[in-house]
Amino acid sequence: MTATRIATTRGQDVQALGTAGQAASDSWSVLHSLLLRTLSAEHAALLAEPGVAAVLHDRVVSAHRLQAVAAVGTAPIGVGPVPVHIAQGSDPDGPDSFYNSPQGWAVVGSGGYGDDVPGGASAGPWNTSLGAGVRIAVLDSGVDATHPDLAPNLALNLSEVDQSALPSACDDGSPQDQQGHGSFTASLAAAAVGGGQLIGVAPQATLLNIKVLERLPAATGATVTARCEAGEADGLLSWVLAGLEDAIENHASVVSLSLGTLVDTSTGDGAGWQAEFNAATYAATQAGTVVVAALGNDGLDLSTGTLMELPAQARGVLPVVASTNPACAEDDAPGAACAAGPVRRASYSNHGVAGAVAAPGGSYPEGSTSYGVTGFVRGACSNGLPGTRDGLPGSDAQPTGASFGCFSVGHAQYVQAMGTSASAPLVAGAAAVLMAAHPGWTAAQVVQALQGSASTLPAIAEPVMDLPAALGLP
Repeated sequence: MTATRIATTRGQDVQALGTAGQAASDSWSVLHSLLLRTLSAEHAALLAEPGVAAVLHDRVVSAHRLQAVAAVGTAPIGVGPVPVHIAQGSDPDGPDSFYNSPQGWAVVGSGGYGDDVPGGASAGPWNTSLGAGVRIAVLDSGVDATHPDLAPNLALNLSEVDQSALPSACDDGSPQDQQGHGSFTASLAAAAVGGGQLIGVAPQATLLNIKVLERLPAATGATVTARCEAGEADGLLSWVLAGLEDAIENHASVVSLSLGTLVDTSTGDGAGWQAEFNAATYAATQAGTVVVAALGNDGLDLSTGTLMELPAQARGVLPVVASTNPACAEDDAPGAACAAGPVRRASYSNHGVAGAVAAPGGSYPEGSTSYGVTGFVRGACSNGLPGTRDGLPGSDAQPTGASFGCFSVGHAQYVQAMGTSASAPLVAGAAAVLMAAHPGWTAAQVVQALQGSASTLPAIAEPVMDLPAALGLP
């Protein structure tokens, strides 16, 4: 079969193409397509090449963002990737201590309990399965390979970040997480029991770290270091497509995507990217991989109009919205304290997409920054490159060197945060538990089981994921 080629350019930076051969100088296979990425290309010349089906502008994709005002006494990073609001806790005491406290609400609420593991009910989904044998690919900003909660389950580290296409002084492009977002999401899916202070929903699943985002500097700041400290996790859509292929090639059972971008499907470019992601995610599901993606934090109703969130709304993907903590009802008022209330869709969460399920994403108020009740989700973060101190990569003359790690708070192992970026890996972990319990099921059957068993609650339009029900537990 003749390969179809999709040529991409960087935004509107289009220059004359010298020869047709130049277009293939930097290319890689993406599923059944050959994706050509060129930094200078002329659309007509590219379209005239044999097999080129479309020319698309490669565009930035981001770890999902939430605009929020940080509460007093925490470290805000303004409009940035989720986790946006970072709150460091006290030094934990003993293994799994965050999970064993009210801070573990999101994992427990997603079905991560049972098998006599302290912190949740003694009997539950983990009596059936802890996700052993299932491989979860996390496509994000990388994973801290030295983190005690993540290292026991981490089996693959690779990076699709190409700094010749999107340079950054804030990140060396290696698989190691230098932003924090990827470590946070990976821990919610599959942090190991007894490794550190957290447990993920599928604590015996295998983690595949596929880096498709890097820390990019903020637009403003007095110095490069200051801009990098406030930097966000961003990448290119072409990197995400390459990461999906990596996941399939490495036999991922589940893919977790806490990233995305809105495209306008009424435009040729938007429709083209929709088609590319539809093909990529369909190929993944046909290979037996469950693809889970966060729906985003813009507070948009996507049921009407031509805007589409990719990859969450691509073919066969299970889209996820954020729900709140019933022990800490959403309240944005300054100084608000946690109080019990009904589970709702978080106000920042995009919605209006058929087939979406809700899972804990958190909301204000912050509540406790240590072990008490909180509206946020507790997860792992990153210490940056191993053995380094916090700072601009390559800027430290000391033998240890420097790198960035956990958002804007330096090198830190744990954070609290909120957003659909938390919700998606919780569902990915649940999918892993379900797949381990039913190894013969197809990806579509796993998704249908999670959708069909989700609970209908009075204060939220989307059904809330119910892993015990998906497993047929009472």
